[in-house]
Amino acid sequence: MDHRVAEIADWFMGQINTPLVIRKEEQGDVDQVMMTVQKVSFLTGSPDRDDYVEEDRLVLLGDGRISTEDGGGAAELPRHSYEIPLGPSFRSEIDERELQVATDRAYYRIVPQ
Repeated sequence: MDHRVAEIADWFMGQINTPLVIRKEEQGDVDQVMMTVQKVSFLTGSPDRDDYVEEDRLVLLGDGRISTEDGGGAAELPRHSYEIPLGPSFRSEIDERELQVATDRAYYRIVPQ
């Protein structure tokens, strides 16, 4: 596992059973997830039958709700999980108060409550 991914996973491991707010900005849309992470895992991307390569990703397991900025309301997280895809050029910044992850497609800001 890439040391950058390990640092992010370690940060999430330090937040186990702590309520988190995950704010995701992608192509002008903003989603916000409120969840309590109970387990963190890393899945390595792999090519499928059409030679499409899935990205490596962190998978956060726990209870939570997702809401959109457009006022569409909140819904339970599907499968009690949330994935953060990590392409090869992702960047991250970690401090005691928050984690920020920027990928080619989205920006994530994660803050413990």
